[in-house]
Amino acid sequence: MNDFLNYFSLNVDLAVEARDIVRGKSNIEVSGVEEEVENLENIDITTITIMNEEAASVMGKPMGTYVTIESPPLKINNPYVKEEIITAMSKSLTNMVPNIAPDSTILLVGLGNWHATPDALGPKFIEYSPITRHYHQYAPQALVEGMRPSCGIAPGVLGVTGLETFEVIKGIVEKVNPAMIVVVDALAAQNVDRIGTTIQMSNTGIQPGAGIGNNRHALNQEGLGVPVIAIGCPTIVNAAVIANQAIKNFCLDSGAMYNENQSTEAIKTTLSHFGGSLSVTPKEIDDIVENTSRIMAMGVGHFLFPGISTEQLELYAI
Repeated sequence: MNDFLNYFSLNVDLAVEARDIVRGKSNIEVSGVEEEVENLENIDITTITIMNEEAASVMGKPMGTYVTIESPPLKINNPYVKEEIITAMSKSLTNMVPNIAPDSTILLVGLGNWHATPDALGPKFIEYSPITRHYHQYAPQALVEGMRPSCGIAPGVLGVTGLETFEVIKGIVEKVNPAMIVVVDALAAQNVDRIGTTIQMSNTGIQPGAGIGNNRHALNQEGLGVPVIAIGCPTIVNAAVIANQAIKNFCLDSGAMYNENQSTEAIKTTLSHFGGSLSVTPKEIDDIVENTSRIMAMGVGHFLFPGISTEQLELYAI
């Protein structure tokens, strides 16, 4: 699988997928990587901690903590599942983030292109997030007691704005001086089952565009000077991955022998008309992005504003 990913220049956004690839058929845990799994009624929570640089090199991920919430009903607007995920997100973020003073400003960043539905998760997240910094400055009496200053931006993409995302965020950080940044972005999966069913949170920051091989400047604490929490959900999968899975399943069901080299060559020929790369998203992606962005916004909202109800938080969405 590693050779296949390298051949098609596919980046692995999800830590749980990186873990599975590294384990391979041996199923031996990677030295320097800790894993904890919690199974709830509607969701499974996997926490992967990469503890040293050697493990980070093997996993292809920066050192830090990665929390993955998996729930097939996530892409369905189920209120019970929604509430369970929001609670799990808030709890996981609280455990992941160092103590932030209750009056400190938090900057929310929604990455992606609002004109392309699969890439609009970040901008939608900002749309549904509670934004309060301007109330603190101009109408503090309109705030519920205990609400910290929060501000948000959807900076767009380089091809639309002509501005590197890092440049935009760095300028805002220097002006606003937030205590922490929460960045939300759409991810690419290496398994079709994860589209719209998985949320990943990490304290390692994010590299915009990595999932489609278009790496930009990393948004992390090293570059921005403040802690960066990255949150994402897979909305696309590469066509090469789907084709490879289909060939493997056919061989398994029919008793034929799977040959990775032959499979790769066949897929390469089929995708040659698209420069060897083609990303696929389901037809219901608009509903997935809408529902997931709302859940993420409230999960982060309950983390930032503990004790305040969802109904109250929704009043401060832009």
